Amino acid sequence: MVLPYTDAIQRLVDSLAARIQHSVAVDDERGSLIVCSRHYGDEDRLRIDVVLSRRLPAPVAEYLNSFGIATSAAPRSIPANPSLGLKERRCYPMRDRGRLLGYLWLIDVRTERFDEVVGDCVVQLSARLRERSVQVTEEEQRRRALVTGLLHGGEGSARAAGDLVDQGFVGAEDEVVVIVAEAAMDPEAVAAVIADVTRRGGRDEPPARALPAVVGDRGVVLVAGRQGAERAAARWAEEVRRGVRRRDAGGGVFVGVSDAGRLDEAPDLWRQAVLASFAAAELPELAPVLSWRDTGVYGPLMLVAMTSPELVAPPQIAELGTGARTDSLARTAEVFLDAAGDTAAASTQLSIHRTTLYYRLAQVEKKTGWDLKNGRDRLTLHLGLKMRRLHDSGIPALLRGEDAQRGSS
Repeated sequence: MVLPYTDAIQRLVDSLAARIQHSVAVDDERGSLIVCSRHYGDEDRLRIDVVLSRRLPAPVAEYLNSFGIATSAAPRSIPANPSLGLKERRCYPMRDRGRLLGYLWLIDVRTERFDEVVGDCVVQLSARLRERSVQVTEEEQRRRALVTGLLHGGEGSARAAGDLVDQGFVGAEDEVVVIVAEAAMDPEAVAAVIADVTRRGGRDEPPARALPAVVGDRGVVLVAGRQGAERAAARWAEEVRRGVRRRDAGGGVFVGVSDAGRLDEAPDLWRQAVLASFAAAELPELAPVLSWRDTGVYGPLMLVAMTSPELVAPPQIAELGTGARTDSLARTAEVFLDAAGDTAAASTQLSIHRTTLYYRLAQVEKKTGWDLKNGRDRLTLHLGLKMRRLHDSGIPALLRGEDAQRGSS
């Protein structure tokens, strides 16, 4: 009978540990624990934390990687670091034709005396880790396909939701949040960043799971958990932005985050995250990592533009010129209204004298026929200016493209 790869790895590790009377642990190539032996009194605080959390804290990963273990083919000794809870340890990188498969770890001083016997075990473990790599890849492809099907909507979404629950990727009672990276970002880079990020952390991290995938030309993450999904999504969205910026130094990086909802609401949450990411890229006053709830008035207006594309800004808005010009009446009115009528704040932001501001506002009233002292007129002008901003951006084209893509799926 052929054992599953995890059982085979565990048996090899237990046999080695018993032979050398030292605890042994095996991590995958990203530092996540796969299996460990029983302890022989040589464990340290880090080993106990990793056994409980199955993940390596980021500062520890940075410290260990500083000794070149990711590129080395030979064993490396790692000095103790009491501030990180580390005793001295010995690392044995495991590779397949140069490709890193994982690491075997021993704790304690002078463990290099076991190099020969550990080397024999590493050969056997590498074969098992190759099997594991194939199975993990197949599982990831299956999970990605289910996430894509879930977010597309329709009958396929319900089937994908059921399969995600049946296969243990998502709990039936979990709340879910969708993270979407703006289309200019390499979707595979996003998936790789989030896969790396979610394998790190400690016991104090939110109890949530991240399912990275690629949907169309966007990197996407489905975050799921009974609690803490929103907090985890907010942190991981920032990590995606930082991680992708490190990989691709050119251009801005924009990420959208949906509200939390049920699994059967995932297609709507996907739409929220897509719109939030696009608004972050198109509207400079918004944050580069933007949650749906923080889109403010733009969120409802984008939904209006989606459901009623024929709706345009009131014709009086056209009399104020383009909002893209910093000296236009449209820009002046928008800044003034965004500042809740605070003329001092508006003139400072526009870099003009307050007298100039008063003159421009009088011109706005003259061209539109609206009274800026009238609350209803001010609201009409403010919403009209925001709608004009949306129509002048690429958001309507995005909405048409997203609807066409969903309709053909």
